[in-house]
Amino acid sequence: MKLRSSLRRGVAFSLAATMVLSAAGCGKSDNTKASADSNTAADTTQKTDSDKPFDGVTVKWALTDNAATGAETKEMVDLIKEKTGINVEFFITPTSKAGEMDKVLVSLMAGEGIDIVNRTPLQLEEFYKAAVLEPMDEFAKTDNYDMDTVYGGQTVKFDDQTYAIPAEKDIWLTYYNKKIFDEANVPYPTAEGWTWEKYVETAQKLNNPDKNVWGSFMSDDVACNYLQANQKGVSPYKADGTANFDDPAYADAMKWFYSLGNELKIQPNCLDLASGTYPYNSFMVNGNIGMYVYGGWVASALSDKEKYPRDWELGILPMPYPEGSEPSSLTITNCYAIPKTSKNKAAAFEAIKTICENKYTLGYGRVPAKILTEDEAKTYIESSLLPKFKDDSLTVEDFMAGWFDNSRLYLNEKIMGTADTTIGQIYTEEGQLYGQGQKSLEDTMKSIQERANEAIKEAE
Repeated sequence: MKLRSSLRRGVAFSLAATMVLSAAGCGKSDNTKASADSNTAADTTQKTDSDKPFDGVTVKWALTDNAATGAETKEMVDLIKEKTGINVEFFITPTSKAGEMDKVLVSLMAGEGIDIVNRTPLQLEEFYKAAVLEPMDEFAKTDNYDMDTVYGGQTVKFDDQTYAIPAEKDIWLTYYNKKIFDEANVPYPTAEGWTWEKYVETAQKLNNPDKNVWGSFMSDDVACNYLQANQKGVSPYKADGTANFDDPAYADAMKWFYSLGNELKIQPNCLDLASGTYPYNSFMVNGNIGMYVYGGWVASALSDKEKYPRDWELGILPMPYPEGSEPSSLTITNCYAIPKTSKNKAAAFEAIKTICENKYTLGYGRVPAKILTEDEAKTYIESSLLPKFKDDSLTVEDFMAGWFDNSRLYLNEKIMGTADTTIGQIYTEEGQLYGQGQKSLEDTMKSIQERANEAIKEAE
């Protein structure tokens, strides 16, 4: 089975107790082609003949409690109701811990009736392999809805059927604390030629151990272990399909990332990150970090000053890139799918269309997956993004450079291909051992290469 998603260069597991919260209250079978007629008939009898054919129908959306209670989700639920008449309830599950199977996937495999799930393409591949997803093609055909055109070919397909459509692209940025720059008398950096070399140089100027100020912060996300190899265009797979982690670029990338904390000491080291001393949201919470490189979701979080109050202004830049390489940024899409256990598949498809076409308009720092012209992008920034950051002196040009630069390469954040999930786990395990000094770089990369090839062989 082949995963096809248009994210490419040049374009932009313990079952836990679950509960259903209404939006008002809180705010293996074969993967065969679906029949739109039978699925529509399965929808509730609350449908009407109005211009809102699913008015009164209730769909169940699987989310964590944190996501379900967020302001953005509440506004999205209200918009779905306004545009379609569909009511949304939440199927709440805890966040899966590292190494655990996705709790929503477990619930679906157990037969739980859920109507909407949202995951990355890589995560949805696991759902597809478990045969819990419903193809969308027949619903789109019934609605005369050209998914590939609307989303620029970014729909998620398995074996030539569409199983998910994207709402937004999460594009990495450089976020910086202007207060720390001012206190260190360091000029604000500019987007032109913003390389990793300049990033490190700037972080060293900001770093001040005496004041507990870190010049840089990058989390222990597995993508950081190989991001420089990724940005240099080195494939994780050889032409014959085997692993390519014996390419020196991957060793160089591993060594570079862990050197930031272990040798250069411009950010917390691997042990600090692993212990939880510096969690993923440290930049938003602590106010003592000069720069933070991570996904676009951070912008959304920073726009919520009730959840993340701060007394400093935010600056943004594109993601740094290796000197001598083309400017590039990592990205991943958030996609929406319909489970086979859904009792309201046609209504779920209507709600998903509403989410994917309109979520970005809520102004929470989202980059829409649907195709926008340059003028549309600028209008979106002016009307929806800048008001959320009115105290930060951000400009249209800042967001255009970071998120809407059509000359920039946009690369898959994670490794995608045969045994990709297993390879990600291998990289996480081996990277931690290297970062904590328990294994040499040579032994680490040798182990990654050998284990990855074993995983690929087992998957074929």
